Amino acid sequence: MSKKGTLIHGYKVALQEQTHFGESKHQAKLKAREACQKNGETYTTIHGIYATSTLKDYDEICRRYVEWIMSNHRKEVKTYADCQKFAAEWLQEKELAGLSAWSLNLYGSALASSFGGISKHAFGYTYPSRERRNIVRNRNDNLSGYYCTKRQRNAYTMLKATGCRRSEILRLRKEDFRPQIEDGKETGCLVVYKRGKGGIERWCLVNPIYTDFVKDFLKNASTYTHAGEKRLFEKNDVPKDGIHSVRSIYACDLYKYFLENGYASGKIYHCHTELVGYQYDKGILSEVSYHLQHSRDNIVVTYLWLMRE
Repeated sequence: MSKKGTLIHGYKVALQEQTHFGESKHQAKLKAREACQKNGETYTTIHGIYATSTLKDYDEICRRYVEWIMSNHRKEVKTYADCQKFAAEWLQEKELAGLSAWSLNLYGSALASSFGGISKHAFGYTYPSRERRNIVRNRNDNLSGYYCTKRQRNAYTMLKATGCRRSEILRLRKEDFRPQIEDGKETGCLVVYKRGKGGIERWCLVNPIYTDFVKDFLKNASTYTHAGEKRLFEKNDVPKDGIHSVRSIYACDLYKYFLENGYASGKIYHCHTELVGYQYDKGILSEVSYHLQHSRDNIVVTYLWLMRE
């Protein structure tokens, strides 16, 4: 096996050892926190790869790293483990090339997994801070130009209606929608069953603005068979880029809906750093977070921030 082949084999084996497919990362976090509380220990972030999409991304990043190693430090390494000492240099080079703070953190996480699930901070590289004011993409409803066919336009509207991630909307079936019931009565709204990343699956509110559209769409929607299921959309129906902007629309609409329908708790979330002066109701943030398939209020604030203009 060539040296490049040896290095590639090294990171592929290491990444595979980090996989936990079929398990819930969300449940793993809960169990880890409970164990730490019981033992009086401080909770630390759990490591591991829980989604095939994450493995695919990490594999691609590590492949690029090996190619860089072969061009810059070929004579200094024999095994993939030898490559760890050059990680900080590579990340610094990527930062100088203009890679965003978010991408640099992703690259660091990929390399950390490839070296046995260590911390991404173990390389001695200081990651730039991830600040909302540096987000320059996906800040507006700018996706309509991507959607040309009827199926694509329907997918675009369904994204605004459900707030799904791309992987979630591609898993949707007709049976994943049902009327919302509260106190034994239908509210007139719909809920959608989202099968999300990290094993999080829950019934989430359909954006009430699009209730009638969703009902009409489901009556006549054609389906296609994948993995033994009749799903509503194919990959070509949903572009890979810009999904966050549509999720931001969903988040903003839901925040207004919950505010108007008495979900405010009176407890205020005060934003920090670059968002000083912005404040939101904690009760509503938690509701929106739940339906976005998240569990942190500060993530919801980011979605509201993206659409602030």
